[in-house]
Amino acid sequence: MLFAALQASAAIDHSCPEVRIVPERLPSMNVPRSGHNIFYADGELTAAGGHTTNFVPTPTAEYYADGEWHLMDMAYSHDNGFAVVLRSDEVVLGGGHAEPLGIGQTFMVERYQPSTHTFEGFGCLDRRRVLAAATLLADGRIIISGNHYADDAIGCFDGQSQVQHLRSVRQGRSNPYVLRIGGDEAFILGGNDERDRHLDTIYVDRLKGDAVRVPLLEQWRPVYTDQPFSSDACRIGHDTYLLTATDKTGQLAVFKVGNQQGEPVISLLPTATPIPMRSQWGTIAYKGPVVVDSVRQRGYIIGVDSLYHRQYVLAIDYGRQPAGLTLCYTDPMEHAAITIPVVTPDGDLLMVGGIPGDNYKPLADVWLYHFTTEPAAAALTSQQVWLWTVGIVVLFALLIYIYIRLRSSRVVAPQTEQPPAAAQAGAAQANIPLIDTKAAELMERISQLMGQEQLYLRSDLKVQDVAVALQTNSSYVSECINSLRGQSFSLFVNTYRVRHAQELLRQNPSMKTAIVAMSSGFTTEASFFRNFKAVTGMTPREWLTKPQQT
Repeated sequence: MLFAALQASAAIDHSCPEVRIVPERLPSMNVPRSGHNIFYADGELTAAGGHTTNFVPTPTAEYYADGEWHLMDMAYSHDNGFAVVLRSDEVVLGGGHAEPLGIGQTFMVERYQPSTHTFEGFGCLDRRRVLAAATLLADGRIIISGNHYADDAIGCFDGQSQVQHLRSVRQGRSNPYVLRIGGDEAFILGGNDERDRHLDTIYVDRLKGDAVRVPLLEQWRPVYTDQPFSSDACRIGHDTYLLTATDKTGQLAVFKVGNQQGEPVISLLPTATPIPMRSQWGTIAYKGPVVVDSVRQRGYIIGVDSLYHRQYVLAIDYGRQPAGLTLCYTDPMEHAAITIPVVTPDGDLLMVGGIPGDNYKPLADVWLYHFTTEPAAAALTSQQVWLWTVGIVVLFALLIYIYIRLRSSRVVAPQTEQPPAAAQAGAAQANIPLIDTKAAELMERISQLMGQEQLYLRSDLKVQDVAVALQTNSSYVSECINSLRGQSFSLFVNTYRVRHAQELLRQNPSMKTAIVAMSSGFTTEASFFRNFKAVTGMTPREWLTKPQQT
């Protein structure tokens, strides 16, 4: 694909390739909104709360189904509040501005039930909060931290009805990253304090230990985001996340945050080229965190130009070493938006609402950016054009050489049919590629291993595990699956997991989705729903209600 070819050539050109992308406009929401939360609940895309025209909080939500948005009433508006999707697919929302114009904080908490499309207020926070963040622990508790122009602390929702003060923080933060680690631990970090001021010294607060300093945070700081987001959107592995970071010069980079025996480990993600801060049209202003598609091992950062006329999407292929970068850009738009995107179950990107630089005039626009198909066109650098030209000339010369050799062999050789061995030898002499029988044999062994040993049920399965079991190397396994099945290793394994989940659901339709997900090798319900939709084109509920095919 042209997209992949541009990334490969960037390693030689030392510049980030730029690719034109044409987003698809979907039906607009009923209410223009910003400061809202976007999430998938029970397989449905939902936009909840925020503020609408004239910076007025809107106690409404809407879900997308059957090609249109369906409006719902909420208990509260939660303008710049937080939202956490539970394992039951219910959603807990909390906090937000108390008044129009982004003023004040609130105690309010409510629960959304997607099966009935209803909201219910049921409690209050440990303190008034706005621009707080939250994450769900393995035991069902929700950890909450962050505030804006008010005191910060760590709060804990017990999963039922109570939100209580848990402990103080070393430093207050506005809209921090709250990263779940190991199921029952959390790291909390951010670049700005409660009043949007840059923190001179950055600490990482821990749920189960004292705050610590990480040397890299002395030169780089997490990028501040003034839109609600879930840190789970930044997760690339069990305990690993990608975060946007910037240095004193304004250069953007990507943090890789992990965990080593309860200690935060932060490093810069190596990239094939530096993140471009300008395009051919001028300066790029990047907004928000890295939003991750863990199935395809790609992250995205959203940007706009200085006039909010052109939207940028920086694609980061973090599965490669170093990570490949591609800067995607749109043609001039009526409004380019600042909002946090969401990855669809199909692996594309959705931009829902947001602001064109003016909080008083949020948008109802919805744009779908296709990343599972080839982008529309590309802007090539002169060196990339030269490389492509040379490659085409060399390929053409090689084809002529093969043709001449074939013609000469037909003239000299006797007109008798060669046995298979001789035919293979002749083809090798003429540089004719043969089907790699070794790859086919390896693919058969991989399939037998997955089918008979059910390795896919291991949630932490890696390509190295398969390579060790087959006494080969991981690169050969990955290349074999990619070339013969047209899939990444992750997609290959998740396809087996989805088929296993289908069998469980077929045998016991009433089985809870959380149990089905864990029993099939998925680490989270969200990953289960995303991959199920990607493989079958349906949610589990839709699949169960359709006539089953053998």
